[in-house]
Amino acid sequence: MLDGGDVEDGCVVRQSKAYPVYDDDYRQNVDTFVTELERRYPGLHLAGRNGMHKYNNQDHAMMTAMLTAKNIVAGQRLYDVWKVNQDAEYHESGPTGDAMSASGPRMVPTRVRKGKDAP
Repeated sequence: MLDGGDVEDGCVVRQSKAYPVYDDDYRQNVDTFVTELERRYPGLHLAGRNGMHKYNNQDHAMMTAMLTAKNIVAGQRLYDVWKVNQDAEYHESGPTGDAMSASGPRMVPTRVRKGKDAP
């Protein structure tokens, strides 16, 4: 698929049974992680379910790979692959995807409250 001389470095890390935990702090934790990776490793591109440690279905995982490939070919991040599966329009990234989905307000996991603080 490519000339070996075009590759500067590469690495594969396989971790068995790694799975994202969706909790109250999930989005903040991922944002912190992504910001730090982009700062330290601007040439690193993550894609897919395991690469992004994000539970996407197959079409969303494939979309992150296709958009990542377009980013690499363009030499810049034209698409924010972290917005895939945030709204109905994968190619659009904006504030709408943060709170809405195609079916209405996005459901976000919250901590179960017990006792007098329970809703």
